[in-house]
Amino acid sequence: MLFSRKNKVLKMVEDYLSAANECMRHFMESFEEYFKNDLSDGFDESISKTHRAESMSDDLRREIELAMYERGLIPESRGDILGLLETFDRIPNKAESVLYQIQSEFLLIPGELRSDFKKLIRINYSAYEDVARCMEELFKNIGRVKHIANEVDKKESDSDTIERELIKKIFLSSAIEIGQKILLKDLVIEIGNISDRAEDTTDRLNIVAVKRYIG
Repeated sequence: MLFSRKNKVLKMVEDYLSAANECMRHFMESFEEYFKNDLSDGFDESISKTHRAESMSDDLRREIELAMYERGLIPESRGDILGLLETFDRIPNKAESVLYQIQSEFLLIPGELRSDFKKLIRINYSAYEDVARCMEELFKNIGRVKHIANEVDKKESDSDTIERELIKKIFLSSAIEIGQKILLKDLVIEIGNISDRAEDTTDRLNIVAVKRYIG
């Protein structure tokens, strides 16, 4: 019943994913504004949009929790889905946190590092897109879950490589003061945490998919 297309909980999950996707779109728009105009009013407004979408996804996740308890699902099925949603929810939460980090620390990424930061942001956003698609396929085409999960693993590995090289560039630069280097290094790690959390989610997705297949 949980995976029926007519199931109310499934419709709520779809609404939740839509809100999470909106949050991540605003995350990318925030960086587009940042790379154009640095710490501008437009950047602040994009962060506010990201926050509103992230808050909406949180509210929807809590509604799903209540709905699943009200429907009396067996504890194992309920626990699998709730655990999956909680793990997935850590991705837009981290994206929002990255933006607040830049805003609150007044971080300015040096021009010579911007192309590398853009590359890192893109690969992490792409990992999110894959895991969101993987969530959808869990309810539509279970055979696709493992394949998409493997793509997320590859992108998480690529992100790790970009992170290491970018941190080296930061600390090799003679034009950046040490305090700024530490803040930029922390930003690199936090952006990379997005794909780390995407990989955590696909690990759970694979488990749920196997259980569903066997069941």
